[in-house]
Amino acid sequence: MHIIFDLSGTVFGAFDLSLRPGIRDTIESLRAAGYRVEFWTNGRKEQYQDLLKVAGIDGSVFPKRTELPFTPDVCVDDEPEEWMPGNRYKVDIHLAHDMPGSPILVAELLGVAAARNFYWD
Repeated sequence: MHIIFDLSGTVFGAFDLSLRPGIRDTIESLRAAGYRVEFWTNGRKEQYQDLLKVAGIDGSVFPKRTELPFTPDVCVDDEPEEWMPGNRYKVDIHLAHDMPGSPILVAELLGVAAARNFYWD
């Protein structure tokens, strides 16, 4: 399964670029379980690649609304849109260190994706 995370407001704070609580553990857990995790953004790709590197998170960053070299099975985003491929998993927005979004739980993310595949495919 290929999972793509939005960066601004999902992985990083929309106001201060702080990491969402628990996001590094979530990404590491998904990868340890064999899932492929990548990232995309409407922002500057290079800026977010640098932020991921500083945060100790590996992964490629792709611009949104461009052709991807893969088809995501799940798109994790604080503002999912209809055009997004695969299952869309909405999370509450992470604004800043002192206004954090809720942690993204691996079991919840995968459970929602599996339920959607089972019931709507």
